Amino acid sequence: MILSRKYERARDVFFGLQGSFGKELGPYLEPVNLATIACLAFTYFIVGKVAQRPTAPNHSVTAIWLPAGIAVAAFLLRGKRVWPGVFAGAFLLSVKITGSISISLGLALGNMLEALFAVYLVNKYANGINAFFKARDVLRFILFAAMLAPALCATVGASLLCLGGFARSANFPSIWFVWWVGDMLGVLFLTPFLVLLLGHKHRFFGLAEPLEITALIAGLSVMCVLNFGQRPLPWLPGNGLLFLCAPFLVWSALRFCPLEAAGATLVMGGFTVWGSVHGLGPFGNATGLPLFVGGFMAVGTAMTMTIAAANAEQKSATKDVLGMYCVLKDVKESEIRVLQDTVEALRVELAKNRSLRASPSSQEGTP
Repeated sequence: MILSRKYERARDVFFGLQGSFGKELGPYLEPVNLATIACLAFTYFIVGKVAQRPTAPNHSVTAIWLPAGIAVAAFLLRGKRVWPGVFAGAFLLSVKITGSISISLGLALGNMLEALFAVYLVNKYANGINAFFKARDVLRFILFAAMLAPALCATVGASLLCLGGFARSANFPSIWFVWWVGDMLGVLFLTPFLVLLLGHKHRFFGLAEPLEITALIAGLSVMCVLNFGQRPLPWLPGNGLLFLCAPFLVWSALRFCPLEAAGATLVMGGFTVWGSVHGLGPFGNATGLPLFVGGFMAVGTAMTMTIAAANAEQKSATKDVLGMYCVLKDVKESEIRVLQDTVEALRVELAKNRSLRASPSSQEGTP
């Protein structure tokens, strides 16, 4: 009897655990989520392999780490259920680079925790997926996702490389700094653009807007080539014409939505990093990369996205005010119509009363 009761309790506990695990694993095993995980892992690996370039005392650290931006954008768009894709992509890429399974597991865990930590802070303090439509949320996103979370990953990654013998302990500060700047630029470049492109609806109003966007990107590209490419004219200053990029960034922030502003910063960032790693432009030296590249792009991106968010916030407030005005106007007009109908009905009633009062007196006066 006692054994049967213990058996029943154990069976109930087993089925309870099975049901709870089934509920927890259900969202992960959905076909759409499995496809998303596979695509995320493949994209993470391919983009990381393409972006890999030795620019520091260790070959595992790059000047810009685009997969960091992909991971943060994936968690913002799809939630934490896609973490196996980030972990698998980071692990395979780390194994390809370092050749060590244990170190690769630690690096993959650090990259995954970086994205999870960044998304947790952004969802809690920066309005989550809508972080790019208010100026204060943009600044919080830059602080939490682009500065604080990459610092955590850089600390874990640089420590593992030094402990694993892939780098000397004396190079820890330089490795940490390059790692931190690389992840920061990856988040600043890709995350806003991917989230705004895939997580929000965007539509063009007529044919003029796409043409204006094309002119904006073309002009910005020309300025970037003049600054971060081969100098076509010998009389151009050696430090470039960086100030000429600012009007195009302000143009994208004030004239269009945050998506176009993020696209403009992505274009400028691509030219900046490409020219700098090839020794071109004002930052094409060992000191300028990644120190001044990171500072230049961080300031440019923060300025552009903050202005775009403030402009979007102002447009939204203006739209709300106009909507309230139209509603109040309709209410007032309906109230005025009701008052007019009431006054007209009172006039008719008064006229009837006067006619009824006048009719008996007229009848008494007749012989």
